[in-house]
Amino acid sequence: MFRIFLDGVTTPPAITGEQAVTNLWKALITEFGNIWTDIIGGNIPNVVNFFATYWVFLLGVIIGLFLIAFKMFEKLMPCR
Repeated sequence: MFRIFLDGVTTPPAITGEQAVTNLWKALITEFGNIWTDIIGGNIPNVVNFFATYWVFLLGVIIGLFLIAFKMFEKLMPCR
């Protein structure tokens, strides 16, 4: 019975670095859209006050996250 279970397992297709970066961008754009929809549909004055107060710290965090993400996926990109 266990052998039949293992024989039915298929390996997922390999993903290239370019596909990984494309998937990353699609996920980032989708998530940004979801967050923006929540902001617009929710309580906008509180959001504006939060960003107006902490924009210096948030900018650094956002830039840091993008740099980390690009550094990780840069290694997956094919040599050009």
